[in-house]
Amino acid sequence: MRLRHKLCRFTVALAIFISEAISLGLAQNLPAHTAGVSGMPHGVPLLCSDPNVVSTASGNWSNPQTWSTQRVPNTNDRITISRNHTVIYDVVANTQLDCIEVQGHLAFSPDVDTHMRVGTIMVLEESRLEVGTFANPISSNVTAEIVITDQSINPMQDPGQVGNGIVGLGTVTMHGAIKSPTFLRVSREPLKGQTEIELEQPVAGWTTGDYVVIPDTRQLREMEGGNSYVPQTEKVQIASVSGTVIRLVTPLQYDHRGTQGPPSEQDFLPHVGNLNRNVIVRSENPAGTRGHTIFISRADVDLRYTAFKNLGRTKNGTVDSAQFDTNGRARRIGTNQLGRYAVHFHHTFGPKATPSNGYQFTLIGNVVESAPKWGITIHRSHYGLIQDNVVYDTGGAGIATEDGSESFNLFDHNFSLQSVGRRNSLLNNGYGGSAKGVGIEGAGFWFRGPNNYIRNNVAASATTYGFALPESLGSVRTPAFKGADTSRASESIRVDMADAAVLEFVDNEAYGAIQTGLEWVWNGAVSNFSVWHPSRHGFKGIPPAQLKINQLTVRGDPTVLDDPKENPVGISIANYISRQIEVTGANVQAMRIGILSPFFYGQTPEPGRGSGSLLIKNGYFLNHVGISIATSYASNAADGIPVKRAEVSDSVFETMDLRTATDWPTESISMNWGMTPRDSEPRHPIDVYDYNQEPGYNFKVYYSYEAPRDTAPCHDTIPNIGGWACQ
Repeated sequence: MRLRHKLCRFTVALAIFISEAISLGLAQNLPAHTAGVSGMPHGVPLLCSDPNVVSTASGNWSNPQTWSTQRVPNTNDRITISRNHTVIYDVVANTQLDCIEVQGHLAFSPDVDTHMRVGTIMVLEESRLEVGTFANPISSNVTAEIVITDQSINPMQDPGQVGNGIVGLGTVTMHGAIKSPTFLRVSREPLKGQTEIELEQPVAGWTTGDYVVIPDTRQLREMEGGNSYVPQTEKVQIASVSGTVIRLVTPLQYDHRGTQGPPSEQDFLPHVGNLNRNVIVRSENPAGTRGHTIFISRADVDLRYTAFKNLGRTKNGTVDSAQFDTNGRARRIGTNQLGRYAVHFHHTFGPKATPSNGYQFTLIGNVVESAPKWGITIHRSHYGLIQDNVVYDTGGAGIATEDGSESFNLFDHNFSLQSVGRRNSLLNNGYGGSAKGVGIEGAGFWFRGPNNYIRNNVAASATTYGFALPESLGSVRTPAFKGADTSRASESIRVDMADAAVLEFVDNEAYGAIQTGLEWVWNGAVSNFSVWHPSRHGFKGIPPAQLKINQLTVRGDPTVLDDPKENPVGISIANYISRQIEVTGANVQAMRIGILSPFFYGQTPEPGRGSGSLLIKNGYFLNHVGISIATSYASNAADGIPVKRAEVSDSVFETMDLRTATDWPTESISMNWGMTPRDSEPRHPIDVYDYNQEPGYNFKVYYSYEAPRDTAPCHDTIPNIGGWACQ
């Protein structure tokens, strides 16, 4: 034991010695780097600044006459593509290149198979990396592959660990053969043992040998959740495609069921996504030094139908980044560097002249597979198009915005599935300190700020959130125009996000192995959102001031309710004092409670704001308890108006038959469910109008222990009311 302790002390001392020695060397030597840009004020290290092979003319990579060495680049070469030169990469080579610095134009041949193994490709400003373009994509019968090799990072040259990947400050285009659509819904439940999947429409570009992924659709129970969760998502290979049917090489191992009523109709079925592309960027060794991609500043980036596999080095936990002094010299090396994600737009303001499609950067039809933290990361980057992408198997979130300043990006029709995450959200946030964890919980989509358009997306098997908009912010800089550099006050508008509204959230869907379909802390509107099989909440949140929830559909698994320990909620509205919340056209079925909202002692209106209200209109509820609302106490009133009131109108309530007895009866509208028994202080009633859509069927619902029972119109005979109803 003493020997073990001595060895441990020796190991720690040695590590400290090495760290101090490295730090001393780093402090004395400042590596060559670009000029400073937003997000990297001391510049980006020039990781291939001392090349041994330089292009001397435009030409094919395979032509020795293209190179200063009169030979084709070989193992460990450091290569520069010179300005005004266009080099066409036209080979399948397994030699390990150390790095490539593109000062001119490096283009992969679109008509032949190509394969490159390289540590870092650095695309400088006003230079170009091209692996297919919109006008001339990589042909469907060939493959272009870039493999980021497993080689250690030199801390003396690259203390911030920017290298080992694709670093883009110039123009980067990648365009593979189109898969249409990239994902779609099935038309029949994929079940265990089946070797065929039936799709809702024919597909184009899906072919023999492709891999598809099908999410885990279960509504998890309490014992199945937490860190012990074992996903039942399946990645299976296509044997053939015929019309709307894909045949599989091997049978499915799990059931992937849709909703099962009640009463028996099937409302929703899962999706299937295609994971194959013929342009590929991947890490050579996912267990070694993984690659990453990062696009910075004025980079002009257009990525379409490309697969990014096993990329990203930032792990899903406490971030430990390199530290620099004011001169850009590193003081220490980090062990889990922030910002080294699979596909990362880092302060990517895009070109000053907006590209012809109207977006400052473009990601369409790509695949991001197996990233330790985030798959697609948008960080202080604006006016981008993120569309038709499939993101599978991530740690913290599939698609994320990092600091909340991200503005006017369009997230449209993306499929993010299996983000397992870390259930303890109080982990160190990675930005220093011990604040609440940031984007590590496991979310299909995680948006730190509200200033974006979010439509037509699908999240599945993300163990905490389908969609998360959970962070409140202070003041941030937003762009004054397209291409604005928001690090400059003259090009930005400072906006206080405290009362901001989400620009758009419409036609999104979340399901399967999720705790909460959507968590929300912003103003705005949630429209046509569908959630099925959430284990805790379909929707959960509270806005700063106003929120409209329109046409929200929630479906639970009715068999889960047979266990009295399971208490999933369709819509959970936190204490909404001083907030105006309206829920219109909600359809919630097979949940323990359709809509739930608490209220607490000692609440008063917020300064400058009046009372809060929850208005529920034109809803349909078929649950154990339809609506359970704790309104404000009678003593908590401002100028005679309750600080929190609830109104239910034109809504239909039906009861569920449960096979197992529970502690609570089936109720339509309840003031009792979850309340403290014999609460002595009266509460304001729930106002009900046109109950079950019967005109004039109006009454008030009181908590059972406080209703004015001595008044003749008050009784407890209205069916399924959890409290006293007074007409």
